[in-house]
Amino acid sequence: MRRFSLLPVTLFVALAAVSLWAFSRFEKPTTIATVDLERLYSGLDEHKAGEKRLEETAKELNAKNEKMGQSVQALQAELENFKPDTPGFFETSRKIEEAIGNFKAFDQFSRSKFEMEKALLLRNTYQTIKSSLGDICKAQMIDAVFLDDATPPFDPKDTRPIMAQISGRRMLWINPTIDLSDVVIKQMNENYSKRQGK
Repeated sequence: MRRFSLLPVTLFVALAAVSLWAFSRFEKPTTIATVDLERLYSGLDEHKAGEKRLEETAKELNAKNEKMGQSVQALQAELENFKPDTPGFFETSRKIEEAIGNFKAFDQFSRSKFEMEKALLLRNTYQTIKSSLGDICKAQMIDAVFLDDATPPFDPKDTRPIMAQISGRRMLWINPTIDLSDVVIKQMNENYSKRQGK
């Protein structure tokens, strides 16, 4: 007499249960949205405030740079008061060399400082956008957000062939109704305003 084995039935039931679980797990369609990063940067009050601080820093650095340049010019004008091969001529020449060295060093420092602060501002704004997007997506059950690079027009000044500009884009068309840019700008500006005590 043959014995009936429960193993195939058990395996079938287990496989069916796993398949049902996987199907129910993915039955909800993926919800996606887009953002226009350029519009976000230009619409965020916090980023605008950072750009204003950056402009003030540039003005301060330029003013100091200009003052140092004027000192060099004043020393060069003073040099004309001395005859060559006199102690005053050598001393003023030494001061001019030192002033020019300081001027060049400060010019290099100020350029590096400005570029570093500009990069920090862009990076910090980007990180804040990502964080805010995460909060919005969790609240609205959005699964993925893409950068909308289909909208901006091609740059006529760009000397690369048009095909290179086209192939550099990842999106061909985006439904404007899935764009979250305005929602992000509104929420981030409200949060920034609260932090500023306004």
